[in-house]
Amino acid sequence: MECNSKILIITYYWPPAGGIAVKRWLSLANELAKLNTEVHVLTLEAESAEYSSIDEDLLSTVDERIHIHRARAWNPFRLTKRLFQKHMPPQGFSSNNGGDESVNLLTRLRSHLFIPDPRKTWNARAIKKAVEIIDAHSIEAMITTSPPHSVQLIGRKVAKKRPIHWIADFRDPWTDIFYYDRLGHSALSNAIDESLERKVLSDADAITTVSWGFKDLFARKVPRRDPNGIFVIPNGIDRALSAWKREGAGEIFRMVYTGMLTDLYEIEPFLQAIKAYNSRMEMPQIEFDFYGSVSDAYRSILEEEFEFIQFHGNRPMQEIPQIQDAADGLFLVGPKDYNAGHIPGKLFEYLGAARPIFYLGDFASDVSRILNETQTGTLFDRNRTDDHLSVLQDQMNKAQQREEVPQREDLLTEYLRSNQAQAFLEIVRSAARK
Repeated sequence: MECNSKILIITYYWPPAGGIAVKRWLSLANELAKLNTEVHVLTLEAESAEYSSIDEDLLSTVDERIHIHRARAWNPFRLTKRLFQKHMPPQGFSSNNGGDESVNLLTRLRSHLFIPDPRKTWNARAIKKAVEIIDAHSIEAMITTSPPHSVQLIGRKVAKKRPIHWIADFRDPWTDIFYYDRLGHSALSNAIDESLERKVLSDADAITTVSWGFKDLFARKVPRRDPNGIFVIPNGIDRALSAWKREGAGEIFRMVYTGMLTDLYEIEPFLQAIKAYNSRMEMPQIEFDFYGSVSDAYRSILEEEFEFIQFHGNRPMQEIPQIQDAADGLFLVGPKDYNAGHIPGKLFEYLGAARPIFYLGDFASDVSRILNETQTGTLFDRNRTDDHLSVLQDQMNKAQQREEVPQREDLLTEYLRSNQAQAFLEIVRSAARK
């Protein structure tokens, strides 16, 4: 059977990398392969990469029809780890710690020597490899996905070397990422970074991103670009939708959170509401289980204040659906000062689990929009913390009732990966028609 299209996906994160950064394009690549698309993936040799987590089991989930190409690169993180050892900033955030000059120095070096990010060291070899793949396999379209945003620079260079349809996919903002002001940029390095961002946004044949808020953000940066060329394809549901009948809570209501947690998320107002509720000795009592990474310092603060919390550490990705299915409720949160377009990837895991979602965030956010449209969760508005206890009490009253939880699959169809892969194919075709 003749293939629909030949697509090259360029991504830094690919198995054996674990975590949320892998899921979007691992899932979409698998779905595209099922649609008879010839999929090629260009990524980094695992030995050259710097991943926050490793999940070897994900290697077995890659569709065997996908062609994997890897490039090697120098890993600057290894050198900095040897030089700074325990003074390394938290990975992914590169936090600027005013009290530690070693951390501050490393952060400033990172922001001036490696623009837009330290993972750019594979770009030269990746560009060369991408051109070879395009020539050898007659590739028609190229998708670059970031972060790291240095991947977009690979796409821009390749698009100048070969007549290929280029789609730039953004899972997060670039210079508006919530920790950007912690990176120690000078006016000069910030200007260079913003210039690179605008060039990518201007030159790509099409732009895709994960939320409506991010679309508006990117559109404002390139006002001459037709906003109809910026498409929203949210992260999606990777699992079969769970069936669930609420049997009525017993003495314990088990709240679960799966994912990374930092002090930037400021979850204390929600936890204070749980503490106040539990102090009334009403049933069910709430216990809170955290699965994922959290700094030792923040963990100690939370454990000292809230005795109903238990931390279980990281778990392989394959175990997460079972953990979520065993919950009575699922907690969702993002960093307090994040753009309203930020949609945590775990929202879509939660949608597949069909458990009530307790979201600590803002009324005007894209997360609230999705929860309302899908009828799957309750908002605990950061701007109305005095209401948290009454909202929580209402949800616990509902938890006492025996009732069927309707599975509104019709409200979730646009978030199924199979449908999203179809949407990407249409974007590829529309880029080809230009």
